[in-house]
Amino acid sequence: MRRLLLIICFFSLFAAAAPAQAASNEICFQQVPDCLTFRFASFWRDNGGLAVFGLPLSPAKNEQVGDQKYKVQYLERARFELHKENAKPYDVLLGLLGADRLAAQGRDWQTFPKADPSAPHYFAETGHAIAPQFWGFWSSNGLEFDGNKKAKSPAESLALFGFPISEPQMEPGSDGQMYLTQWFQRAKFEYHPENKAPYDVLLGLLGADAYHAAPQQSQPAGKPAKAIGCAPNAPAIAEGAAAWVADAEPAAPATNNAVCARLIVNGAPVAGAQVKATARYSDATFSYGPATTGADGQAQIDFNIDKAKNRYVVAIDVSFSAPGGQAYSATTNFRPRYSFEEPPPSGPVLPNIPTPTGACAANAPAPVEGAQAWVTVNQPNDPNQFDSICARLIVNGAVVSGAEVNAIAYRYGKDAYYGPATTGAEGVAEIGFPVENGKDHYTVYIDVAIKAPNGQTYGATTYYRPVYPTPQ
Repeated sequence: MRRLLLIICFFSLFAAAAPAQAASNEICFQQVPDCLTFRFASFWRDNGGLAVFGLPLSPAKNEQVGDQKYKVQYLERARFELHKENAKPYDVLLGLLGADRLAAQGRDWQTFPKADPSAPHYFAETGHAIAPQFWGFWSSNGLEFDGNKKAKSPAESLALFGFPISEPQMEPGSDGQMYLTQWFQRAKFEYHPENKAPYDVLLGLLGADAYHAAPQQSQPAGKPAKAIGCAPNAPAIAEGAAAWVADAEPAAPATNNAVCARLIVNGAPVAGAQVKATARYSDATFSYGPATTGADGQAQIDFNIDKAKNRYVVAIDVSFSAPGGQAYSATTNFRPRYSFEEPPPSGPVLPNIPTPTGACAANAPAPVEGAQAWVTVNQPNDPNQFDSICARLIVNGAVVSGAEVNAIAYRYGKDAYYGPATTGAEGVAEIGFPVENGKDHYTVYIDVAIKAPNGQTYGATTYYRPVYPTPQ
């Protein structure tokens, strides 16, 4: 029913599903519980928003895609995939949901009848032509690559929808009625002549189809066995909802933890209340639960912190639904304090590699095969200080010049994106950036993506940690 209403009532979506007020790095909606956060939020906002992608159906989560695992988020009409190995704007890719859906129906699009090569808007890559009813929508929408927001290039439209993989034909739509339909690699177009343009072309809810068909995961590393209880850190019993974590300062990645919750109403514990938790990591949001409060009014939700960033505060929102339908909420958090530092570059030191010059000479590691990253100031001592990210790429024992370098810093509260820069004759690129009042004694991890001239991508990680003088 919800899918039917979303297509029939498309006109009212923009008013009814307007984004709710949220932090600058997230987009939330009143209609659904999950928000778009960080990179997925900016990608959604900059590349068509509600009309193209629809509402989020899941939190961002790790999922196997082919033979690799990526951070993904399902929306009504798309699946976002975060590819950190790619530089922006190619770090977010869209799943081939059109081709996947046809395969799920047992339909091999490569056996479909082909178009006449002389037909308008013909694509030799797949042997199909875009129908006149769909060409305007296809060509006027696309991802934003070239900075020209007034028009879309064919490459930008291809990146959003993909090539046509069928000829237009009558097929049942989401409401059971027959519509002129054409399939694309990443989308399904339906022609609704009863609607006024531009709403006469609607996109099928392929993201919803893929989401309901995918194995559902609610936490990053699978549900761990109960390993810790809620006694540690438990606050004093008080009226209302309370939440805490069993381990407020995990000492190592991939360790088990627990969200603990308690509900007291009118001085008595509430049994049978459903409890859910939403944890906001540096690069994704995960949903945990549900669990049910016992006779003591408490519930425990076990989870694994996976690769939570060192020193990054993970905020957790906890919601309660009492047996009578009353809603309550509480918040808690944890902050990893790992005792180890990042491992040094590995592999044999390579000879005949030029030494970095300029600012990047500071802290430069010994040259080894692959991608390397470092900062020129490991411990900034001034909130207004500038620092530099340096990156080097060595392939087959030789430096690579002309590679594009981009970086993302997982800062407290809001990530920062830096670049691009290009490697020079030494195979080194420098990206200057302001510390911008980075939190004192907070480790900022930086993921660096390097794209070689041949299109091959590489990644490296570095970090810095401000240590400001104590005020006198």
